[in-house]
Amino acid sequence: MHHAYVYEGPLNMLQALARDARARMGFEGEHSPNVLVEEIEKFGIDDAHELRARAGLRTARALFVLGVSSITSEAQQALLKLFEEPQKGVVFVLLVPHGTLVPTLRSRMLAYPTHIEDASTAGVLAKKFLSSSAQARSDIVAELLEDEGGEKERVRELLTGLEGILTTHMRDTKVRSALEDIARVRGYIADRSASLKMLLEHLALALPTI
Repeated sequence: MHHAYVYEGPLNMLQALARDARARMGFEGEHSPNVLVEEIEKFGIDDAHELRARAGLRTARALFVLGVSSITSEAQQALLKLFEEPQKGVVFVLLVPHGTLVPTLRSRMLAYPTHIEDASTAGVLAKKFLSSSAQARSDIVAELLEDEGGEKERVRELLTGLEGILTTHMRDTKVRSALEDIARVRGYIADRSASLKMLLEHLALALPTI
C-alpha cells in the first residue's frame, strides 16, 4: 500500500471516495477515530501545516481523505515535505479537480486505483451530454440555462462532471484536447460579459462522444 493517492474529480464525490478508501485500505467503521474525511473549499498553507501536525500525532494506522476545490502553490510545497517523509501507517487520499496539482507533488502520489462512479445530478447530466449528438447537446444546454439564477454554478458543476468522465479516457489525444477546452471555458466563466450559451455550444461541438 502506498502512502498517498490522488483522485481527480468533482468535490461531491468525496463521500463515495471515502467509502471506497475505507473498504479498500482496511479501515472499517464509518466513525473510526483513525479515519478523517474532510471537505475544504480552498486548501491553503495553514491547512497543510495542520494536516502535517495531525498526521504526526498518529500512533496507529490512519486514513486521511481530503476533498478540495482548490489548493494554493504554497500548500502544495508544504505537502511535498509531508509526502516525502510519510508517517508510518498513515495513508492520504486527495480528491482534487483535474490538473490542479503541480508535477512535483503529483509525482509523490499514485493515481487512485479505481474509478468512482459519479451518481450526482451533474455527473448523470455530464454522462448524457457526452453520449449525445450535437443537437441533443444543444437541447441540454438550453435546458440547463432555462431557469434564471445560479446559471454559472450549474455550468461549473457540469464542467466538473465532464472532467470527471473524460479523465478516465486520458490515453485518447482528443480527450486531452477536450480537457484543455473545458479548462479554457472554466476560465472564461468568471468574466461578467461571458456568454454561457456560446461557451457551452462550443463544447457541444468540440467534445468527443464517449
